[in-house]
Amino acid sequence: MSQDITQIIHKWHHGDKNAESELYRFAYLQLRSIAHQERARNAKKHGDDNQVLSDCINNTTALIHDAYLKLAGTDLSHIENRRQFYLMAAKVMRQILIDHARALNAQKRQQMPQAEPNSQGDRFEQLLSMDKVLDNFSQHYPRQSEALKLKYLLGMKNQEISQLLQCSNSLIEKDLKFSRCWLQTKMA
Repeated sequence: MSQDITQIIHKWHHGDKNAESELYRFAYLQLRSIAHQERARNAKKHGDDNQVLSDCINNTTALIHDAYLKLAGTDLSHIENRRQFYLMAAKVMRQILIDHARALNAQKRQQMPQAEPNSQGDRFEQLLSMDKVLDNFSQHYPRQSEALKLKYLLGMKNQEISQLLQCSNSLIEKDLKFSRCWLQTKMA
């Protein structure tokens, strides 16, 4: 896209009707790119036949369509720049994953008890617990939380995060290291 996302957002705020369609087209392309990167990273890490890749919510097309629809129905009037846009996209993706986990957890509760423990159900309960811990972390450490979300929800590289958050690369590395340690301590 030839224009910077911040310019498109400013034009949209000033009433340019074409800027809104440009913004959503940009959002769709960005979400598609992010979803492809995440699937490739997951396949490299866990193999092509892992359960996360076969889960329909993690299907690239399904994930970007869900994120795009949720973003399209969201009030974007408070978004003023690229940083806020990416953080909103991370928030939307996180909400989709949490909603999916809650729905699967509700299905699990409705099923008859099984003799063997349900590791998939445990994984979803862990995801919901992680969401609560992440909310608490965000309140106490906003910059570190933003770096964490951009890294692990959007798959951005440290260099991209440092540019977006206007911090040094070394500070982002420290923030991510601190974030992981803090979350591991709280999840233990």
